[in-house]
Amino acid sequence: MSDLENSSQLEAIFQNKHYAPWRISFRSWLTIFYNTISDLISGTTSLVAAGCAFFATLALFPAISVLISIYGLVFDLQTVEPQLRFIRRLLPPSAYDLLVQMINNVISQTHSSLTLSLIIAIVIALWSASVGTKGLLSGLNIAYGTTESRNYFKFQFISLFMTFCGILGTITTLAVIVALPAVLRFIPKQIFEVIEIYLPTINLVSTIGNIIVLLFAAITFSLFYRYGPCRFNVFWRWIIPGSIISTLFWLLFAYGFSFYVAHIANFSSTYGPLGAVVAVMMWFWVSCYVILLGAQFNAEIERELIRKLKRKKKSKPLMQKA
Repeated sequence: MSDLENSSQLEAIFQNKHYAPWRISFRSWLTIFYNTISDLISGTTSLVAAGCAFFATLALFPAISVLISIYGLVFDLQTVEPQLRFIRRLLPPSAYDLLVQMINNVISQTHSSLTLSLIIAIVIALWSASVGTKGLLSGLNIAYGTTESRNYFKFQFISLFMTFCGILGTITTLAVIVALPAVLRFIPKQIFEVIEIYLPTINLVSTIGNIIVLLFAAITFSLFYRYGPCRFNVFWRWIIPGSIISTLFWLLFAYGFSFYVAHIANFSSTYGPLGAVVAVMMWFWVSCYVILLGAQFNAEIERELIRKLKRKKKSKPLMQKA
């Protein structure tokens, strides 16, 4: 049985403020980082991320259909493609071109009226897109060392609900970015003049848009770590370390992989017409791997604290005998 399956020990740690993450010693942090890297190398994280990437690629088109359909009920569909420029640097060029082509195909066939056929299509597409989410939830259970004990309907509901929240969050993020130029018009011109003096090369709209995307990623990772694994709910302070690590690594790996595909690797010559699909699947693999990395990091923090608690309990009898 994994240390993390002993819920009584974990609950005792989480209730004790002396075991907060910021009270962990530097030596313990080194142990946590070492164990995280060791588990990622020797464990099944890479294989689980590959399975999640496959299902995510398979569910990409249904997810885009849901996103565009819901977005078109409130906003102008023609504003979707321009907002994708914020994530262009995070995606390989071939993957970005494929994504834009898929969105244009959906836009040309989507009607922004809430009809019964549209509702049925959204439900079916949402169910298909949740397959990738279920694979990711299983990967989180492996990272935390827990076994899935939720019944079939509860597990399906959680995966479906988290998929819907992810799509809804993406729509909200796009809507905020769309409204961003109009909001910035209310800012006094003096503030813009100060920004241009001290930061002459900054693009305010692009910078704020990137920050919004980064915050959306951090919030999404945090929700996955809290509600995804089959375990009791923990305090947010135990989830934040992994969320920060995964968000920073996701940003670094996304930029790095995009640069690698654009300037070093040539997927088109290797895989031919499937090069764009392979690039999308590889990007999903990197993203899923980073999410599991953050979960593994949080799990190692908890394991280290359990070991600390056990050492403290062993030392107490010795002190009493002395």
